[in-house]
Amino acid sequence: MKISMMGIIINLLLGGLKVILGLLSGSVALISDALNNITDSSSALITIIGTKLAGKAPDRRHPFGHGRTEYLTSLLIGGIVFLAGFESLTESVRSIFDPKEINTGVGTVVIISATIVVKIILSTYLENFGKRYNSTALKASGEDAKNDAVVSVVTLVSTIIYMLTEISFDSLAGIIISICILKTGYEVLSDTVKKILGERVDGDIVKGIKSIVRESEGVINCFDLILNDYGPDFYTGSISVELDNSKSIGEMYPILHEAQDKIYQEFNVFLVFGFYAVNVNDEKYIRIKKILKEYKERENHIVNYHGIVIDEKSMTIYCDITKDFDIMPETVIENVSEYLGKEFPEYKIHVNIDMEFTGE
Repeated sequence: MKISMMGIIINLLLGGLKVILGLLSGSVALISDALNNITDSSSALITIIGTKLAGKAPDRRHPFGHGRTEYLTSLLIGGIVFLAGFESLTESVRSIFDPKEINTGVGTVVIISATIVVKIILSTYLENFGKRYNSTALKASGEDAKNDAVVSVVTLVSTIIYMLTEISFDSLAGIIISICILKTGYEVLSDTVKKILGERVDGDIVKGIKSIVRESEGVINCFDLILNDYGPDFYTGSISVELDNSKSIGEMYPILHEAQDKIYQEFNVFLVFGFYAVNVNDEKYIRIKKILKEYKERENHIVNYHGIVIDEKSMTIYCDITKDFDIMPETVIENVSEYLGKEFPEYKIHVNIDMEFTGE
């Protein structure tokens, strides 16, 4: 919130200064640039409000907290930036047909140059703190500040060319600036909508979770990691683990509970464990695993196979197959049932299809 407040003050000062210069000089590009800075102040104010709301403690109606408010904040920021870009573009196009005389000097060049330096510093500052606090709103503000520096460079070049040649590229510069603003607004909106819809989680968090689980005593392997995003700092989810069937539930519970606690402490992820108890030394298990391994090698759309359980009481073989998004589940079920059915005709085959919700 302190960082956002600093951004408001800086952008208001820069915006106010550019408005005065733009009105005095008659430069559409400078006024568009000023509008961009003032828009950033509105974005920073929304960031403060959103951060405050996102930090509210969980309550009866929102047991997972209010972290997703930050995504709504980013959505609003993107909308404001996009509308400002559209308004700027409209004014710049209008100025092509109704040009105004421009009056600029060395002072204008110095001030625009100074704003570029300030914006670069502010952009770096916001992005660094956005990464530190995992704040999508601060990251969006940092990206916007970086684009502002580029926008101001266009204004600066246009001003210098006019001073040296008296050839005006002011309207063209205004259009370029407007396009940059629109692009920023679109990117912020696009990234935020992806998060609201639910993105696939990759990277260090997935590797870290699976590493903790696989290193736990009695765990053979882990699969089906699902993470639900409740804001930039909090996930809930589930994971399935293959356990050595010689271990009892009483023996495994404290081990899995310790892994659950460690994952929460390191990644702020609350994970629920599902499990399969398998006998890796069973002859039938080994044969089934070999068949599934051969199927995976033939079929590029199969990610992994697991959860192999042989129920002698019901004469059923259970297995889970994880596929990508380019093959129909019915095709996988039919293929696996056929391959296993040939080898084990006396058993019923039950194939469960999993999706690859996360990646390593």
